[in-house]
Amino acid sequence: MATRRSLDGSSVLSTDDLADYDVISSDGHRSLESSIADLGRVEDRIAEDIHEPPPTQMARENFFTPALSVEDIQTYVKRGIAATGAGFRVHENSGIEAEERIVRVYVDGKFDGFNIAHALQLRQAKLSFPLVHLMVGVYADSVCEQNESPATTPHLERCELVRHCRWVDEVVPEAPWRIDEEFLKARRIHYVAYDEGTSIDPAFDKERLKGYDLVKSLRKTIPTQRTTGMAVPVAERSKSQTPIPSRQGTLRGAPSSLKHELRETRRSMAKVVLQDPSSNEQETESTPWREPDDAEPQEPRVDEFGTGIGV
Repeated sequence: MATRRSLDGSSVLSTDDLADYDVISSDGHRSLESSIADLGRVEDRIAEDIHEPPPTQMARENFFTPALSVEDIQTYVKRGIAATGAGFRVHENSGIEAEERIVRVYVDGKFDGFNIAHALQLRQAKLSFPLVHLMVGVYADSVCEQNESPATTPHLERCELVRHCRWVDEVVPEAPWRIDEEFLKARRIHYVAYDEGTSIDPAFDKERLKGYDLVKSLRKTIPTQRTTGMAVPVAERSKSQTPIPSRQGTLRGAPSSLKHELRETRRSMAKVVLQDPSSNEQETESTPWREPDDAEPQEPRVDEFGTGIGV
């Protein structure tokens, strides 16, 4: 019977085993979590240092926003803040501690059918300042239904989609449809990011627009540039399409009586065309009601004035 050996750290890893690793020593005993934290949290990373794969040339040619650099985004945001008459916040001062420089930015939405426009807006929100903690609010199913905008994807799945976006630091599942000042204070939100043109977009919900107006009056909005030129989903295309004429020249959904009449007309015309199968195609098309060759000639008829009819 084999004896069980007791294992300690020295018996598991030899000096040779550790030769390929850089061992970080520290004073005292520390947890694994605290050691990993020293490597830097996502929200503490400077925007310029965040690595991302470059967009393809095709993406650059078809869309404008993927090619925006960190400098482009931050310049655009600063201009937007200056246009509201607000000064730059203390968080933008590079001379203070990193923790105090973190800007808490909030974006909300239904995120039903998460697409590149959503992802690129979140990218701009994350890179809007050197250090950003990006919070994303996702409307619950009940909230969407109450505001006559039901979602096709369950709330849980929409939250998971948003959570897996690389730019997101925190998901807010209980997002209010209309932002108020109490919510801003509770979440310690510095800025709310909106796509440019939101206030004049007729498709933007009026109740949500009231929350936008409040945030704007508090000078806590930052603009993001809208992504356009995306393909329309198949489901949305099918809803917007008008009836297409069929190959028979009639509209789909025509009355059954009209369909029956058209079928009968085609049958009768087909019978007439097939009466003389020995004739060529051109002759058949030009004289579909031609009489048989062996028909007896009829005598000309004469009217009372002596004029021949049918000669």
